[in-house]
Amino acid sequence: MTSAHFSVEEFRSHDGVEYPPEWIEDRLAGLCAILDVIRDAWGAPLYIVSGYRTPAFNAALAQASAARNGGVSGVAQHSQHIEGRAADVRPDNPTVERVAQLHALVQQLFAAGKLADLGGLGAYAGWVHVDTRPHTPGQLATWTGVGMGDAK
Repeated sequence: MTSAHFSVEEFRSHDGVEYPPEWIEDRLAGLCAILDVIRDAWGAPLYIVSGYRTPAFNAALAQASAARNGGVSGVAQHSQHIEGRAADVRPDNPTVERVAQLHALVQQLFAAGKLADLGGLGAYAGWVHVDTRPHTPGQLATWTGVGMGDAK
């Protein structure tokens, strides 16, 4: 995988499991291509809050999220993170305003046709979720979630 700004290690699951090697060329390379476009347009470093997640780690995050949010989890049971197709990213010095600016930039890049492989875009207070889920060209799954940056 070749990326101007990101390494495979940054996408390791937070429970210590490496990004699956068999997905690097077909999944991670495409995700990083999108992230490189976003990073270049942003003009400053972006940090991976969460990349690949094992199913067990994703389930633990969902349970913790539900406990914090009155039984409602902000973590998808069939998350694109489990498939190695998603990253939650944040700018340096992440404030709610800076993260919102990053989210708006990704929307602009998609609208301008510069992120054709982007399939999902989530807005959170502490990060922006981007993924390469299978999708119809020109369509983008979007949502607003909860979270300031404590999720992994």
